Order: sequence, then C-alpha cells, then structure tokens
Amino acid sequence: MQRRFVSLICAVRRLTRHLRVATRQMQTPMRRAAPHKRTPQLTDLIRVNVLVAERSGLSRRGADTAIAGHRVTTAGRAVALGERLDALAPLELDGNVLVAKPRPSAESGDELGGAEVFAWYKPVGVTTTHADPYATVTLPQALTPALGAERAARMLSIGRLDRESEGLLLLTEERRVVSPLAHPRAGLRRAYAAATKAMVAEAEFQRLRAGIRLTDGWAHAIEARGVHRDDDLPEDVRGGDMDPGQWSFISIGEGRHHEVRRLYGAISHPVLRLIRVGYGPVRLGGLTPGELRLITESERQELTRALVAAPKSKARPVAPTSR
Repeated sequence: MQRRFVSLICAVRRLTRHLRVATRQMQTPMRRAAPHKRTPQLTDLIRVNVLVAERSGLSRRGADTAIAGHRVTTAGRAVALGERLDALAPLELDGNVLVAKPRPSAESGDELGGAEVFAWYKPVGVTTTHADPYATVTLPQALTPALGAERAARMLSIGRLDRESEGLLLLTEERRVVSPLAHPRAGLRRAYAAATKAMVAEAEFQRLRAGIRLTDGWAHAIEARGVHRDDDLPEDVRGGDMDPGQWSFISIGEGRHHEVRRLYGAISHPVLRLIRVGYGPVRLGGLTPGELRLITESERQELTRALVAAPKSKARPVAPTSR
C-alpha cells in the first residue's frame, strides 16, 4: 500500500513539471526559425595545392613542396598541406600575389574557362611525362623547339600516348581542364589507325566491338573496321611501305594503359604501328610529327558541349573546417 502511494506521488510530481514547462512555452513569444545554412559541398572548396599549381605554373608536386616549406600564405597565415580553400581565396607565394584565374562554370557556358588547348603530333620515342630517368625524350624536351623551355615545362597532356605510339595529343597549361577532358564521362572518342602484320578479318572486328576480357576488365571498341579512303590519316600512311590492307581503324571511349595494343593482341594481331588520329572533335589533320596548333573555335565549342553534357559526379557533403 505504501509503495503504491509513493508511486502515485512521483507521477503527480512528473505531471506537474510537464504542465509548468508547457505553460512557459505558451507564454514565450514565437521566434522565427533561423535560416537554414547550406552545408558546404566538396565542390565548393578546392585543394590548395591545385590552386597554387594553377596560378603559379608549378607542378602539383612543386606546389606541395612550397606549401610544406611554409612559402604559401592566405590572409597572412601559412596554408597547410591538404587544406581546401575557395577558388577565389587570396594566395601568396614567397610574398608574391598569385592571381586567381577564371574557372569553368555551368552558368558561364564555357567549361574550358578560357584555357588554351593545343593539338600536337607526338612523335614516336617521346614519353608524355615531365620527368622520367628512363625516358629518352620527355614532353617538355619535345615541346621546347616550338614553345620555348619555360612554356614547354608548363604544358600538360590531356590523356597519354605510350612511347612507341604517335599522333594526336591535346595539350594545355590549365590543370583544371585536364581531368574533365580525359575522363570517359566526357564521351570523347579516341580514334586510332593501327597497322598489323596481317589483315584483320570482319569476324575479328566484330570481336573487338563485342568486347574482350583484358587483365583489368572488359574492354570494347566503339568502332572497328578497315581503313577507308576518306579517313583522316597522315600522308606517310597513305603512301607508306605497308599495304593498305594492313591498316585498320578503331575508336574507344577511354584511355586505359595500352588498351588498343592489348585489344589487338587478344585477337592475335600485334600492332606494328599505332597512330592516334582523333580525340573527340579534334582531328590530326595535316600535322606532321612534332607540329602543333591551337584547336579551332569549332573544335573548342564541341569540346565545351561535351563537357556540359557530361554527367556530373555527386559531391558528398563535408563538415565545415575549423580555423
């Protein structure tokens, strides 16, 4: 009996507390809810080494070295490796202001953001890297006669061609456009002319188009066929020593390591010579080994349209960083 009485007293006290709280809430004037603050997105902030590389012409590794040496500052403080900043954040390198460059935006309609893009005929024997102890000729060394050593050192390749391959390679000084143009998401086809010892049969072309399992997964040609008269091929291919039947045409939608050579190897046709003749709307045309040109306005517009139409990756929200 005593326990029930104690329980009843406790219940009455709890009810009294709830009534007091409810009464205070009714007497307090209603306040407008604070405006919802948008959670910063991954795409809002950019790694500081990317910004330093874009603005200074340093390589990404050079930018990391400068940041680690406390040579890069923003708003009077040294930045840290891995830090993310707004695209227009003020930056200084050794006390010199690094001017922010325009970045591509969906609103502006110019996904290339004013970046210059060159079409270059990469010769055989050139390694498309800036530093390689095993390379006979690196990318900057090959470009120096046409651009000068300083500008050649800033050039970046959009995608790569292996040392023994030749043909069209897109170049730019603007690091921010390299990945978007090289990513398969942009839908830019890589077109090649491939020379083999024997003629490739139509059944073998069908295998290339259907898909072949390589060591790193399935791969297939978007187009695979014999070379036609109207194909945009270098002059030495048309009048060279090889029989026209030895040449075939293949296009792929990505740039995996030695992908074309491995596809032909899978159908028992090792490639003797491989020339990239197209990259999206840009064609090799009349370029000869070592020559380069700015892409035309129409080629530029086509590249921009491809980037605008490309599906965008979803950014995951990140928590604001404490300063």
